[in-house]
Amino acid sequence: MTYDQLVAFVAVASERSFTAASAALHKSQPAVSKLVRNLEEELGLALFDRQQYRASLTAAGRLFYERAAGVLEHTESLKSFGMELAGRLEPIVRIAIEAVTPLAPVIEILRAVERQYASVRIELTTERLAGAADALHENRADLAIATMIGMDAARLEAARFRSVRIVPVVRADHALARCGAPIPPRLLRAHAQIVLRDSAHGPDAPSLNVLEGGLRWSVTDIAAKKEVIQAGMGWGGLPEHVVAEALGSGELVALEVPEFAAGAMELFALRRRDRPHGVAASALWERLVQSGRESETAAAAPPRRARPRRKSKATRPRRTRRDIR
Repeated sequence: MTYDQLVAFVAVASERSFTAASAALHKSQPAVSKLVRNLEEELGLALFDRQQYRASLTAAGRLFYERAAGVLEHTESLKSFGMELAGRLEPIVRIAIEAVTPLAPVIEILRAVERQYASVRIELTTERLAGAADALHENRADLAIATMIGMDAARLEAARFRSVRIVPVVRADHALARCGAPIPPRLLRAHAQIVLRDSAHGPDAPSLNVLEGGLRWSVTDIAAKKEVIQAGMGWGGLPEHVVAEALGSGELVALEVPEFAAGAMELFALRRRDRPHGVAASALWERLVQSGRESETAAAAPPRRARPRRKSKATRPRRTRRDIR
């Protein structure tokens, strides 16, 4: 039994396709098929039921997959540990973040990592919905900050990072702003909903808070979505930190949309279990995890009461003898 055989077997089992596994491993399909076939011959059992359209595991194959995935995970973890011991710096660290992610804490973390590892190049990309899952799956990203939409939780290490409230908004002089609350669904569907286009490559990309059957416009980033809504050309959900100022000034107003399934998006720091991580990527991961913990602690802490200010001696009224009497 070889390491390459286990890698090929786990890839086919995860992808449920020899073709998809060969693409993920950057090997030809015959090469992947031969590795799996040699493994089956060495073990003396069939790991896949080849009578099915997709590569489905046999009963023995499912049990073997659980052990094999664990072996690969421990092997990659050992590789990462060895790289850290050797102090081997990777030249590039790639991080994909969900478009609604607040940038301030991310930039603070990146600045700290830059000071520590000045020679490492950071590549930061913005993804939408399942796009971050694609980036991790296709090895276009070493780390991600995203929701768990489209994620294979068994293959990922996840740590909560932030909770982002999504507020449906419209320009103050838009027709929907004068409809009261809640807005009838037929009226919502009569006006353009501005939505983010999923950056995932798969045909079954999920949607979030998109009203079916209504007029819809698609954009590819949060800034464009906000500008289109501010121009009065439609309505849509935006992160609270993005629209707070416009809501405060009265330029935008919040809408009550009962059909919105998610009032908040839970974001996680994510990395694959079955890939080694370099020194800088590991440092970045630790800072992301720590930032998430600090954010949760701050959110759970009770609000501090403002203590009444004591008047200084200079501002206290001067007492006279008549007052004392």
